[in-house]
Amino acid sequence: MSLTLYERRRVAVLAVVTTLLVLVVTAFNGSSKPTDGTSNDAMQTTTVEPTTTSTPLQNADAVGPLADDSSKPINLDGPLAQQPTGSAPIAYPGPGDMNRVNAKASYVRFPDYNSAICYASVAPLGSELTIVNLNNGRSITCTNVFAVMLPSGADVVIHTPLFLQIANLVDAPLPVTVSW
Repeated sequence: MSLTLYERRRVAVLAVVTTLLVLVVTAFNGSSKPTDGTSNDAMQTTTVEPTTTSTPLQNADAVGPLADDSSKPINLDGPLAQQPTGSAPIAYPGPGDMNRVNAKASYVRFPDYNSAICYASVAPLGSELTIVNLNNGRSITCTNVFAVMLPSGADVVIHTPLFLQIANLVDAPLPVTVSW
């Protein structure tokens, strides 16, 4: 295998840089020892031992091994815990049978301009849908009507004036929750 002039120069520069790096690291670590038996004080490093001083607590409210009464509970800047009452809060479902689906919504201009209509293929036709924008929490209510086509990447189409109530048109397809 024959190396080009460019490759030979790269190998030579890499060798020089590696050698210099090894020399610098060994100089800073103090690992170079003179072979003639003399001391090399300039190369030796000294270590600094950390020192700490502590003052015993003189506080009567102290806890731990320095406290007068080690049976006191430890509370760090907070209220005391409440005693359990024996009952836990229970979450109950909402009123009636509610179906909920996460979907992607887009917009389309339906022929009837003044109505609140939309189309979701997962919901029954004619049902009232509540669509919530998951990005900002805004919601609308519309009637599910049949639409012939869904845009690619969308599970729900909303009449354009309704879509503008929950998001800008550039946000489509929009992550939403559809419930009926």
